[in-house]
Amino acid sequence: MVLGKSIRRSNGHASSSSSILDGDDTSSASGGGMSIYYQKINQRVAVLEKVAVSVHVSRASTREAALASLVGALEGFVPAHFIGWHLRGEIVRGCCASIKKGAAAKEARLALRAVALLAVTLGPGSKRRILPAETYNPLEPGPGSKKIMAETFPLVSRILEVSTDAPLVIAALESLAVVAFVDVAAENMDDTEACMKALWGLIRPSTGPKVAGVARKTSPHVLAAAVSAWTLVLTTTDGWKKKKAAASSPAAWRDTAAHLASLLHSDSRAVRMAAGEALAVTIEMKLLTRDSNGALISGVAARASELANEAAGAGVGKANFVEQKELFKSITTFLAGGKAPASSVRASSSHHGRLTASTWTDIVRLNFLRRFLGGGFLPHLQGKVLMGEEAPLIGQVFVVKEDDMAMDHKKKVEKQRTLNRERQIVSDLKHGSSHV
Repeated sequence: MVLGKSIRRSNGHASSSSSILDGDDTSSASGGGMSIYYQKINQRVAVLEKVAVSVHVSRASTREAALASLVGALEGFVPAHFIGWHLRGEIVRGCCASIKKGAAAKEARLALRAVALLAVTLGPGSKRRILPAETYNPLEPGPGSKKIMAETFPLVSRILEVSTDAPLVIAALESLAVVAFVDVAAENMDDTEACMKALWGLIRPSTGPKVAGVARKTSPHVLAAAVSAWTLVLTTTDGWKKKKAAASSPAAWRDTAAHLASLLHSDSRAVRMAAGEALAVTIEMKLLTRDSNGALISGVAARASELANEAAGAGVGKANFVEQKELFKSITTFLAGGKAPASSVRASSSHHGRLTASTWTDIVRLNFLRRFLGGGFLPHLQGKVLMGEEAPLIGQVFVVKEDDMAMDHKKKVEKQRTLNRERQIVSDLKHGSSHV
């Protein structure tokens, strides 16, 4: 994934957050605007400190309001080293308590989103164990998403197993997927395997826990979200090829791919599109190859071609119709021996930078996390550019660096200052000449 100049406008999703600064975040952070930038960060930190107390109160309405404030603050960018270890722990414990209560679905949904946003903010964190007697060093990475995964997984997986509240289930699977995606500092894949198993239980209910002895039914809306979440986590498993040969063998993936291929015939266009992306990633990662599964891949290619050429007409739903055609055209080209399509999104509010993804793995990561972060995508990206932080919201091996995008912003600011000075000179001359 490449960060470069010149952008194409993206269609981001709305969010409850505001941008880091009102206007051009990165350019405003140059010169005197940097103080305003830090003021806004300090305001968010103050919200986190207040929320860390409020999320533990007994009144449900107070907890819910605190969680909403927490989500809003975390959707804006806060540098990881601004959030002390104790504060992180208090927030996670409070969120877990709200998830566990489960009495108010809205409260649980907010808590699930909050812990995922906190994971994106903190990143993987330090691998070493933090001793209770240690003091917080703001310059050293502390506990990150791995700690969050350990605390939240039992609660989230339980929701996925038994809940019939679709919005709550979707919030749970998205939270689990995002935390697992960021949790890439683990030296083994135990967390990832457990996460994928929990998500697969929704995708193929016959493999998941039974409720009253009967396999659960998954609605199309939940199914599409589950497949997308599962695919996001799949993009982190490249290490399985070396660490777990059995898990990456053609035989181990044949049944999984066959079920995903069956979803290409779903009545839901969203499910078909999610399954198509999952299969593209699986093939790109060579977990499914023509040598071992030629017939299966040929069947996928044939179905992709049909979906790419679906005709509009009476009785054909319009939702995602164009998007489906474009997606499966790209998949058809890819399966025919071509490359994944290049996908670009703007990386600055002033349209001077872009992120370009050129593999299915990066495209899936970028699209999922843009949807999840919504209006918080640009604040997080720009904040990490300015602070030189790693950007797990893009990918575990991708580091956003200050490059042409930041330089363009600086040039823009300097140009504006020059114009302002010239205007002032002209104004002074006119003012002076009126008194001659």
